[in-house]
Amino acid sequence: MSDVKEEKEVMDNDADFVAASDLSSNFSKGQQVFLGFQHTLAMFGACILVPLLTGLSVSATLFAVGAGTLIFHFMTDRKVPAFLGSSFAFIGPLIIAGEQVGLRAAQGGIILAGITYIIVGYLMELAGPEKVKRVFPPVVTGPIIMIIGLSLAPVGIDMASGHWGVALITLGTAVIVNIWGKGMIKVLPIVIGLAAGYLGSLAFGLIETAEVAEASMVGLPGFTLPEFNSTALLLVGPAAIVSIVEHFGDVLAIGSTIGKDIRKDPGIPRTFYGGGLATILSGFVGGPSLTTYGENVGVLALTRVYATFVVSMGAVWAIALAFIPKIEAAIHTIPTPVIGGISVLLYGMIAAVGVRTVVENRVNFTKSRNLIVASVILVLGVGGVGFEIGDIEFSALVIAAVSGVVLNLILPGGEVA
Repeated sequence: MSDVKEEKEVMDNDADFVAASDLSSNFSKGQQVFLGFQHTLAMFGACILVPLLTGLSVSATLFAVGAGTLIFHFMTDRKVPAFLGSSFAFIGPLIIAGEQVGLRAAQGGIILAGITYIIVGYLMELAGPEKVKRVFPPVVTGPIIMIIGLSLAPVGIDMASGHWGVALITLGTAVIVNIWGKGMIKVLPIVIGLAAGYLGSLAFGLIETAEVAEASMVGLPGFTLPEFNSTALLLVGPAAIVSIVEHFGDVLAIGSTIGKDIRKDPGIPRTFYGGGLATILSGFVGGPSLTTYGENVGVLALTRVYATFVVSMGAVWAIALAFIPKIEAAIHTIPTPVIGGISVLLYGMIAAVGVRTVVENRVNFTKSRNLIVASVILVLGVGGVGFEIGDIEFSALVIAAVSGVVLNLILPGGEVA
């Protein structure tokens, strides 16, 4: 009987979040505008990779992620400090659609993906927050957040391995600044770490500046209007299934990081509405499908500056870069090992947030069913299990998340009274 009572107490407390220490109030609005640039730098490398691989416009992408992030913040009442970036789930479908029917037709598929997000949000709203919490309790969400970070680990290591000296300079500087820095310096580990890595790269002769010299100072983004083609819709639209799971995991990671239960306020449906409208806008201007970015969750965890205003300023910086090709080109010259050094820190932060989610919500791992759910999620997610159906690739994260949700629902002992 005591075990049943203990289990009920654990499940009843599953939605509790421990308030996190927010340092935003320590800084003026002017300082927060500058702090937002860290979020732009954190997402930049991964974000522009999608248009570089698919042929979409880099400048249109930067405009889309900036404007889309601002839309997301508006739709979530500025309560979810997420940064939206290019979704990797769409790379394969976009390349194939671009080859078969053209990128403008592929934009139609991106718009369909945005509509899909809105439909999913509406269905979640009909189901109600209690059912959402039952499907995604901390025994599921904690391990999912862990594998978001751990699954990105090989990417960070691969980037850093291009020049470990530069990567370690970047990483070491960011750690020193964050631990021993004072005042505003303490919350600028990304900017200062990247600057140190950049200087180290100059010393090692890793930087080419010809692209910066050739770029113009001011220019319009490469906007293109969409076309609607049934082939492209069927090729690109279904990739939304993968992005939906990624979105849910990142939003829960943000909630755990800032100490708020986003499932209650503003609610998961609002985040899907925001992401859907942002992606629809992106499709209309020539950008990719958008998703919440784990890199920026890492920035939140590292700096403990949680104000949505700061992330919004990061979005404004991204929009500005879309109109200043020279600055965009300068950031593009940051060597991969520098980004890798920062990524080692940011991706590890995401995994640590998952651990914190499990600890703070007192998930009882003396119960076999909780051990089984967490174990399956972690092994499938970290192990890299994945498969393809047609042109859609279902990543290990998606498979692990779905498996964990199903196990949590069918194994006995997990019902919330």
